[in-house]
Amino acid sequence: MVVFPAISALISLICAVLIARDALARPRPDKIAWTIAFALFAIAAAAEVIGSLTEWTATLVRVYYLTGAILVVGYLALGELYLLAGTKIQRIAPGVALLLTAVSATVVWNAEIDETKLATDGWEAIERGPALSALAIGINSVGTVIIAGGLIYSAWRFRQLGTHRNRMIGCLLIAIGTITVGLGGTLTRLGRHEYLYIAMAIGVAIIFAGYLQTRRPGATSRKPQAVGFQSSAAATARQDRIHVGQPVGTNGANGRYPESAPMDEANPGIAFIESKMGTLDADALSELCRIWSVPRPDADAFTRGEARRAWALRQRLSAENRQRFDSLPVPVLLQLIAFYYEVLEAKAVSQS
Repeated sequence: MVVFPAISALISLICAVLIARDALARPRPDKIAWTIAFALFAIAAAAEVIGSLTEWTATLVRVYYLTGAILVVGYLALGELYLLAGTKIQRIAPGVALLLTAVSATVVWNAEIDETKLATDGWEAIERGPALSALAIGINSVGTVIIAGGLIYSAWRFRQLGTHRNRMIGCLLIAIGTITVGLGGTLTRLGRHEYLYIAMAIGVAIIFAGYLQTRRPGATSRKPQAVGFQSSAAATARQDRIHVGQPVGTNGANGRYPESAPMDEANPGIAFIESKMGTLDADALSELCRIWSVPRPDADAFTRGEARRAWALRQRLSAENRQRFDSLPVPVLLQLIAFYYEVLEAKAVSQS
């Protein structure tokens, strides 16, 4: 029966195309990983369709096993890692992914195929030796742990910060979809090969729904005070400075910071940004700015004026946070710049 593998291939292909278009418009490494993952789903299901309608060949078996049985969960997990900790893994993740892909392709292409079983067993005619089994079990097990761990981490972040609700829901759907696809492989042991593709069609659709959910703008915070305001000690310290007559956000005779002035600890705006940069990742910073009326722009470069303001803000940060500042994506940097100059600094000027 080719109906269910055909449906799986079609759904996966549509998902891959839509995410690829999104990645071309707004490039992000997690989108590239998701595009590859859905393309792998589509190739594996298409291999099953071709093998069922014509006949299985050794090449078709290897293509199916490499894409569907080994790599797809790994790339799903890579997308999840980029989603949760993109700046922390961006130096090593591409190299590791390419290395595992190359090793997997080499092992699969050197695996023996029992030609006598091709007509009856299809892709199961491949001889699963120790190396091939280790790769399949290892990548799928680690990938599933990462996907499940991403769900737990997102739920914890939501509980702690009251943000990332959409990400938490998206990770939940992705985990459910991955488990659904995995259950399809388990159900084939009952003797019905088509169970795999019923599960795959449903699982891929759920995974794609989860991906779309993670891309939605953040929902209103359940506990905004955990994200949007300073600790009570910091707030008290700021009030003490105001009460004793110290100008808020001033430095110099004209009562304003010059464009290249170093950081002054008396500036509550800089102190606020420094505290958040030390505890929040890029997406959490973006969500913080959005809550404070600064939405995330669709841009990949600064204008000349934005570049000057970015440099001026960077000069006021501590050495540690300058490195953090340099690692942030351009849209988040633009949010921070607007947040500081148009919200925090403007507020400070009106008070002084």
